Amino acid sequence: MFKNLQKQNQREREKEMVKISVGGYDDGEGPSNRNQKRRREEEEEEEEEERSTQRSFEIVDRSIELQEREDHHPAPPQRATPNGSASNATRVRSIPIFVSDPDVLDCCICYEPLSAPVFQCENGHIACSNCCVRLKNKCPMCLMPIGYNRCRAIEKVLDSIKMSCPNANYGCTETFCYSKKNDHEKECIYLPCLCPHSGCDFVASSKELFLHVSHRHVDSGTLFTYDKFFTVIFSADQKTIVLQEKNDGNLFIVHNNHEQLGHKVRISCIGPKSTGEFQYEVLARFRGSSLILQSFTKIIQGQYADPPSNAFLLIPSGFFGPLQLKLDIRIKSH
Repeated sequence: MFKNLQKQNQREREKEMVKISVGGYDDGEGPSNRNQKRRREEEEEEEEEERSTQRSFEIVDRSIELQEREDHHPAPPQRATPNGSASNATRVRSIPIFVSDPDVLDCCICYEPLSAPVFQCENGHIACSNCCVRLKNKCPMCLMPIGYNRCRAIEKVLDSIKMSCPNANYGCTETFCYSKKNDHEKECIYLPCLCPHSGCDFVASSKELFLHVSHRHVDSGTLFTYDKFFTVIFSADQKTIVLQEKNDGNLFIVHNNHEQLGHKVRISCIGPKSTGEFQYEVLARFRGSSLILQSFTKIIQGQYADPPSNAFLLIPSGFFGPLQLKLDIRIKSH
């Protein structure tokens, strides 16, 4: 029996040794690979340090990128909440819009741009104040009274809409309310003008046009000075002569159209509408007779082959020869 107990104890000790042995290999290294395990731990630490360093660089790069975005596109100021603290919510003060039909901003009666005050009838039809007076406060669409109730919504829309000048491509940088559109166009000095010389399609503001004519058509026009007479001679079939003032560079066109009773002559000034009219005199002489006529220039932005049927001076046929028309012209300064 004692021997059986010894054998049983020996088998239990062998089992315990197997367990210890298996437990020692749980990490895959074993007692005999301590140096290899240490080296692997050191390599893992180095790899972890490299990953940590890489993450640090990524954070720095991201911070620089965000800072550059803020420099180019600064964030709008924070809006204060009722309790005095700043809120993260921001309010966009202006947004770009696209109006597919700008005619909705015009009076439906006179077709001029609407401006305050704008009135509406009981059915919602709107009209400008001038039309209300002209129509004796009766809506032309439904015959209801109009001119007593303001359309505040449309007025606010008109005040909030800002537009660029249609002549922006020619140098104008002005922005204005839609209701001021017509007023600005009348005064804008960048209104495009067409070169007065036939065959040339150059278009620019009056200042640029002056430089163009001075360089490209230097021998094709007649130079003159305000308040002094100068002579122009039309050939038999010639219809226009371009004039260029020496000091301010204004361009003029003398129109000539041969009719049965004589020559219809008119002088136009090329430029924006704000240039204004110039007074001029035309003196014709022939065989000891003289005729002097006076008028005012018209503002144009293009070329006219023939003068219009009105606002011209008629030089009778007795004041010119069969081959040419000679005129003395004086354009007065403003």
